[in-house]
Amino acid sequence: MRGVKRGRKRDGARDSWHSHGAVQFRLVRTLASGTAALGLAVWLLAPTGCATGSDASAPNDGGAAEGSAADAPAGDATGDGGAGTSIQKACNDNASSYCMQLQQCAPFLLTTQYGDAVTCIARNVLACTDALQAPGTGWTGDALEACVAARTALAAKSCDEFLHGKPAPNACRVTGTITTSNACRYDAQCGSGYCRYMSGSSCGTCVLPGATNAPCTTTSDCDGDLVCAGGACRVPVGVGGMCDAMMNPCQQGLACIAGYCAQPMDVGGTCSSSGDCDYDKGLYCDTTSKTCKTYIVAMNGQMCGSAGTACFGGGSCQTMVCVAPVQDGSPCDPTQGADCMPPSTCEMGLCQLYKASMCM
Repeated sequence: MRGVKRGRKRDGARDSWHSHGAVQFRLVRTLASGTAALGLAVWLLAPTGCATGSDASAPNDGGAAEGSAADAPAGDATGDGGAGTSIQKACNDNASSYCMQLQQCAPFLLTTQYGDAVTCIARNVLACTDALQAPGTGWTGDALEACVAARTALAAKSCDEFLHGKPAPNACRVTGTITTSNACRYDAQCGSGYCRYMSGSSCGTCVLPGATNAPCTTTSDCDGDLVCAGGACRVPVGVGGMCDAMMNPCQQGLACIAGYCAQPMDVGGTCSSSGDCDYDKGLYCDTTSKTCKTYIVAMNGQMCGSAGTACFGGGSCQTMVCVAPVQDGSPCDPTQGADCMPPSTCEMGLCQLYKASMCM
């Protein structure tokens, strides 16, 4: 799911796929345009996803551009559709793997997006269950288990692979039966493997991911490891290569510092913009000292709004105070700061999950 969002946007954040080792059912990426926007992850995933950069309303099921099609029905949430792994078990395994890896690789993101691992798991299971029951989806319990295993193997190599890997492993490139130009909510519903969202929309459209130089608005629009820069899908530049914001973007997880792609700065590193510092580690660029410093995480009810402050547990900063997200079933009003806890959104004045069946 491509994520949801709240959190603090990073100025100049990198547009990253944010795969986070699990299948990310794109659900609302909120943290920004960079690695920070973790949205709801499902190792089917997002991707969502790690980072950011995608439309803020898209739920990501981690589908990819190519791969084998799987058009078998998903079955019910507690059963197995006749045989194999149940949806509930697969979603629990997916969420647990993702949240534990997130806790290990980017505890700052876990804290600011969810608060704790228990909440992370619960919210991701909610999104995953709907994604595996979505009309036309290629996901089954067994398919998701295979994807989780493949992503876990990649994540074991490095946190960078977990946070920024793109494209997804073959086992996670599941496709569905919905044809191009028709409505969707998750990538795996589409025969093309990609459900593209317009800003502010709860439903997307099945489209082919873009090849090199194809028009794009987010990196999620681009096939393979391509990155969206200057409105087009570009081949990314590796460490040490010359870069710029328009034609030569860096690979996911890297920063363009002084015209060259490099690993983001650690604490104390010299910086000129927020994108120079490693947001995944909870760092920002202090504009006075021009050095990377650690964010202070403010609890709900505490002051926020100043540089270097982020809200806890998916909270948002409203009139200089961190406000907790609204829980499911409670009244909401995003215009007044009463926003929902992802993957739920404010529907008819109440926080609830916008299900894939509502897009059909």
